[in-house]
Amino acid sequence: MHRIPLVIAALAAAPAALAQPAQLDLEAFARANDAAAVMQGKAPADGVFTAEFLTAVPPDKLKALADQLAAQNGALLRVEAVEQTGPGAAKFALVYERARASAVLRLDGAAPYRIAGLRITEVTPTGDTPEKIRSDFAALHGRAGFALVKLMPEGPVSIVADRADEQFAIGSAFKLWVLDALAQDVATGKRRWSDVVTLGLRSLPSGELQDWPEGAAVTLETLAALMISQSDNTATDTLIRVLGREAVAARVRASGHSAPDRMLPFLTTLEAFTLKAGKGCEAEAYGKTDEAGQAAQLARMAPTLSPRGIDPAAFAGGKPQAIDSVEWFASPRDLVGVLNGLRQRKDPKV
Repeated sequence: MHRIPLVIAALAAAPAALAQPAQLDLEAFARANDAAAVMQGKAPADGVFTAEFLTAVPPDKLKALADQLAAQNGALLRVEAVEQTGPGAAKFALVYERARASAVLRLDGAAPYRIAGLRITEVTPTGDTPEKIRSDFAALHGRAGFALVKLMPEGPVSIVADRADEQFAIGSAFKLWVLDALAQDVATGKRRWSDVVTLGLRSLPSGELQDWPEGAAVTLETLAALMISQSDNTATDTLIRVLGREAVAARVRASGHSAPDRMLPFLTTLEAFTLKAGKGCEAEAYGKTDEAGQAAQLARMAPTLSPRGIDPAAFAGGKPQAIDSVEWFASPRDLVGVLNGLRQRKDPKV
């Protein structure tokens, strides 16, 4: 089960002439199907949602969220189990090809009774079995591995896994170790979430901080939140600079990473982009040397690092570059280890 907060809009102040509860109940049943029609692209949002809702959640954002749910769970098929929860409020299920989503809505109190609040609280996959998951992974192109585990107080409990001890390029999942290093510094009193630091060298997107002025003041909590919620690369690089590369490397080792030499030296995103698509494209040389040689290569690059030296066309179409040499590497079980460590921290901000 995974929870997906979709959209929440505050209810507007109720007009003077409100519908009777029975009328609102009937409208709530109808509007559940109308909400599904909007998400399916079969109805315009402005005929279903209040203007206040669409100010908070514009139609293009609503469509993007609906498309994300469909991409993850298959086509939205129908609405089921509509149940009144209060005057003009209902809970219902959105049935997808591969999942069932729980949703709640609340209507505006006056005709035409448009939806003033909508929230999808959780999405539960349907028809999944360990063998089906294994089969789906086996059908993927290239090399794939996974570990499906339940994180329990006594430790991770494996449900199904395949090639779970093999090293793979993990992309932005490496940012979990940066978060762990920051949480460790906070736990030991070395830093506070409210500490203000200056923004470092800007990296390429994703994220938003690449558009902020270099040297802007920002808290550690904001950097961590953007790193995880938006996979912000500039936030990530700033945290690595503030914490220190070796401090992050120490958390890689402490988490029980099975092959830390594949992860270290711990690259910033700007370093990775530069090695892959900077002037000279030094990815091949980087991949052929050992950890000490790689560290020396990064030191030589440091004085000239700049996003302006990277050719963004190299990443057009999302084609991976130097995925076997310039990357962050971990096994599925290594990722379980860092996630379990983060889960066991007592800090609610983690």
